[in-house]
Amino acid sequence: MTLKLSVPTLVDAESVETITEAIATVDPTAQVAVDIATKTVAVDAQNPQVAVASEESIKQAITATGHAIEGY
Repeated sequence: MTLKLSVPTLVDAESVETITEAIATVDPTAQVAVDIATKTVAVDAQNPQVAVASEESIKQAITATGHAIEGY
């Protein structure tokens, strides 16, 4: 599963760290790529056949850090 989210509140390295750590709590095996310039977060499951976390749980982890997800 590859999930790409627009996070308009993403502004600095601290935001990157906070979001990455939050995602790791729900899916410790996921690869997370955060781009501050485009304000996007891409989450790629290591094994797409066995998703550890659902899309909803990843979104909830991000919003729990105080960040907004566009369209969510």
